[in-house]
Amino acid sequence: MNWNKTTINMTMANENYTDGKAVRGFQNIVKEPTPEQLKTFAGVLETLSNGDIFLKAEVVQHTDM
Repeated sequence: MNWNKTTINMTMANENYTDGKAVRGFQNIVKEPTPEQLKTFAGVLETLSNGDIFLKAEVVQHTDM
């Protein structure tokens, strides 16, 4: 299988969101992001937001067969 790209879906919590959470997608991520990279990225998102709290990250690798 040939790797094409990796995407990340970041779930953030905030009382301003419908149901209290929102999922944000990010494209063109490195092939295999480390837990440390994901934690750092989540911290950046929290810092740039208006009160978001990181809940989880979903890493999706897109490949061709």
